[in-house]
Amino acid sequence: MTLILQLAINGLVFGSLLGLVALGLALVFGVMRLVNFAHGEFITLGAYATYLLVTTTGVSPLWGIPIAALLGATIGLAVQMLVISRLAGRPELEALMATYALSIVGLGLFALAFGGDFRTYSAGPAGNVTLAGVVVGWRSITVLVACVIVGAATLALVSRARTGLGFRAVAQNREAAAACGVNVVASERLAFSVSVALAAICGALISFIGTTTPNVGHEWLLDGFVVVIVGGLGSISGALVAALAIGLLHSFASYFLDDSWAQIMTYVLLYVALLVRPHGLLGARSAT
Repeated sequence: MTLILQLAINGLVFGSLLGLVALGLALVFGVMRLVNFAHGEFITLGAYATYLLVTTTGVSPLWGIPIAALLGATIGLAVQMLVISRLAGRPELEALMATYALSIVGLGLFALAFGGDFRTYSAGPAGNVTLAGVVVGWRSITVLVACVIVGAATLALVSRARTGLGFRAVAQNREAAAACGVNVVASERLAFSVSVALAAICGALISFIGTTTPNVGHEWLLDGFVVVIVGGLGSISGALVAALAIGLLHSFASYFLDDSWAQIMTYVLLYVALLVRPHGLLGARSAT
């Protein structure tokens, strides 16, 4: 039982981070119908921003969370205005390739600026908590709590706030939303900014418990796409459910098998989900 609880907690931490990654991807796809391949580089941005903040100023890495969010939202708004908005009305493949090009450029810039070294820091919460034989590091607890708070705030924004109503209106029918007075352009800009801010926050939290490299965002992005597809494209609640399920699967499979098998089982789950429920766990069926 102790082992099961230990693995479950590890899976919840991993799944909560995956949930933040998937939240940003699902939000952008739901509102803008955009598959954002550059999302991984925004994760990397948050990780490096936190690393630089901690190593140059000596402050607590917790400050990296709001700094990464602000930096991500600002850069996200600039990218949306300068690149993504210019692709409105163009074929979806062109927008997808544009985000892929942004990803390649971002990866190159990070590699040029920081090299391929693994970077970590020792500042921040230290030590472990032991309860009924289950050992959990304070860093992992911090990451889990932060993910819950950020995730809850995002859900509140999307489901209850006036801004979220605009998001959902644009996601359901762009033309009808515009006819009802919704500022579609502003909604898309804000959705993209929030998505990038979520990615940057996720990167800041990843730097708490892992290493930072130019490829760190890519490593999480692939699993994030799996989560979004399994949960249902554009479904935020489905993405969260799928993220927790895949996090638990990864934790147990990594222990009883190994990391390679855990990754294989994740993609097997994706394959099965596409066969059984092509629209995802909580995604809407396409009209025929």
